[in-house]
Amino acid sequence: MKPFGCMLALCATVPLWVTAIAFAEAPTTKPSPADAPVPFDVDHDAPLDPVQKIDREFDGFSRLRVEFNGIRHDRVPAYLYLPHGDGPKPRPAVLLQYGSGGNKNTNYIVALGEQFASRGFVVLTIDAPLRGERRPKADNSKWERMFDEPGRATWYLGDYSRAVDYLLTRPEVDAKHIGYAGISWGAITGITFVAHEPRITAIAAIVAGGNFLGPLHTDIPQATQEAAKRFDPIYHIALVAPRPLLLLNVTHDQLVPRFYSDSLHRAAGDAPSVTKRWLDTDHFFNGVDRHAVLDSVIDFMAAAMK
Repeated sequence: MKPFGCMLALCATVPLWVTAIAFAEAPTTKPSPADAPVPFDVDHDAPLDPVQKIDREFDGFSRLRVEFNGIRHDRVPAYLYLPHGDGPKPRPAVLLQYGSGGNKNTNYIVALGEQFASRGFVVLTIDAPLRGERRPKADNSKWERMFDEPGRATWYLGDYSRAVDYLLTRPEVDAKHIGYAGISWGAITGITFVAHEPRITAIAAIVAGGNFLGPLHTDIPQATQEAAKRFDPIYHIALVAPRPLLLLNVTHDQLVPRFYSDSLHRAAGDAPSVTKRWLDTDHFFNGVDRHAVLDSVIDFMAAAMK
């Protein structure tokens, strides 16, 4: 499996016109959950109009290509991994999302989806807005552009909500045991999503960070501060409790500086439901057994689903 993770754009949370960036050492103040407005729309009663077809068969599970209506009523392509088994007994499920440059076909997310499915989980991975099959054919812009449009993060989280709506239509899914697992940008957006999504039982956030305005030594406009409160996971992560939360970070992260990961760990607090792990590797998990690392994530999710 090639290295997982992808380029994390600081402009994902900081406007492109802000340029005076210097990393601070001072500890951050833990935000209050009262500062965390619900940052996305939901529409649980809107029709999904799902379609599906078999994409591939594996030893022990099948992969379906599925489609359903998203929060903006466009079509959301996805892969659904269904373990084989005796009868229709519902299984735990995971919404699994990748970093900013990925899509449902990205090698590391496919490998993790297969690993989850081989352990008996139903897995759904969607093409996020303007990624994968949803990328406009005429869009030859650089990856940074995915964050330029106002409301893009809202679109992401709204589609995550519709993905859970879809999972709940599947007879193979145990509605009381749906988890979220995200890597890099998928973890950053996932924390904010899960904080306000009570249908998610547990979350594993791999190489995530927060407090993106923290290192800026400049006057920050009020509108920018309010935008940060809406999407930055440090303002939302406390709302995940008492559900199990895994924060898995690395000591040599090239893309999520230590300031951001430390800020997120502090904001998560030290409740018994919070698990914090550090691995001595980089953002791409070079030099370690990636399969074993991901198996430990699945172990966490399996224990949380009991």
